[in-house]
Amino acid sequence: MGTQLFDQLIGDVPPTSVDVAAIVRREKRRSMARRVTGVATAVVALSVTTAIGLNMTTGTGTSSPPSVAGGSAPAGSGTPDTRFVLVANNEESAAASAKRLGAALDAAFRKEAPGARWIFDPEIPGQTGPDDQPPKLSYVVVDGASKKSQELFHGGSGVLNEGRKGSLRLGVNAAEGIGEDGTPQRKAGTCPPSGSECAAGVAPNGAPTIVLSKAFDNKVRVYTAEVALPGGRALRITVNNNYGAAGDGAARQATPLTSAQALAIAVEVASHIKA
Repeated sequence: MGTQLFDQLIGDVPPTSVDVAAIVRREKRRSMARRVTGVATAVVALSVTTAIGLNMTTGTGTSSPPSVAGGSAPAGSGTPDTRFVLVANNEESAAASAKRLGAALDAAFRKEAPGARWIFDPEIPGQTGPDDQPPKLSYVVVDGASKKSQELFHGGSGVLNEGRKGSLRLGVNAAEGIGEDGTPQRKAGTCPPSGSECAAGVAPNGAPTIVLSKAFDNKVRVYTAEVALPGGRALRITVNNNYGAAGDGAARQATPLTSAQALAIAVEVASHIKA
């Protein structure tokens, strides 16, 4: 699985409108319920503390709300900001960014698809096995001669979830701008003028998102979730039901992850990246 499926994904089918916000809300409902329970417990504890006259603070300031975007912290909260900048201006910085991005992808995968596993696919470049190893991301060192449309970071792996086998791939574009053919590139997080079904939305941090969906004649189904990153970059998570990078593997009836899970993973990874 490589960039071919994404290129095919933005082919000639007109885009349609889908409520991607509802998809995100539905996918997050379970984790939100857990958060609400935790908040309710904290409120009860605070009420008891107040009732017995204990005061652990001074002054009249109010506490900051907990961070809801992965890796980010509200200004003045005192919580360390664990987000990172994607840097690739030399070999060392590119390798370090790829490592952190890969760790963020693995954490998001395990969070949003807790029953799923990484599995070894010998046809995916860069994979060496065994199973349960996250993708090792490749990178491009950006210099003045680099094409703006090329992928800065990319990598993928086989995925197994409840008996469904397929692939997942991450890609990060270097920047918006003029493509290799001289034509303007579309803005990150916006639907292409033609292609598969396309649902536009907004991530919790305000970044534009899209989810592209397409089924091919050979029963391969592909979902690509894209989130706009700082600096005009775009992060994409592509999931399909075809086990085999060359496209000759047997297509399963369903993808190992849903389009909602692909979007949730993309949004989670993107929330760890700052300008």
